[in-house]
Amino acid sequence: MGVEENIQQQRELYGEPLGDLVRRATAPLGLTQATTAKVLGLSPAMLSHLMTGQRVKIANPIALGRLHALIDLGAGAGDLTTSQINERLDEIRELSSELTTGARVVAVEGGAAVRGVLRAVASGRELQQAADALRDVAPGLAEVLRIYGSGTDDEIRAHFASIRDLL
Repeated sequence: MGVEENIQQQRELYGEPLGDLVRRATAPLGLTQATTAKVLGLSPAMLSHLMTGQRVKIANPIALGRLHALIDLGAGAGDLTTSQINERLDEIRELSSELTTGARVVAVEGGAAVRGVLRAVASGRELQQAADALRDVAPGLAEVLRIYGSGTDDEIRAHFASIRDLL
């Protein structure tokens, strides 16, 4: 598969090419690609391959969750001091790299973690199709699939805040 096909698959999975997504997240933070890779828990070479379309998807759902947390941080960077940004980058970097297996627990941020897990196993289009199929049978689950599968960061934050007390 060529780079153009890979980038098209990234659009289907993430809503836009990963290169654009990563640059949009990191530009307001002034992060280098090497620093970004470290925060995400990826090798610099892997991040480069993903950003240039040589590879299609982030296989580790925790790294994807970290990317979404980084996107959120980048979106709000204008309201934060350098110290606050650095503190938040450390928190993102420390997000657990272990999935729940019975004895292990995921320690990632709510909405970003949910989106990361869903997007690791299905494209945005597939999640929307699943949400459509479940709309009448399980409307709550359909809403989760729709919002976390293809919703905006603001929709995800709002939804997660609305159910946080249920967790």
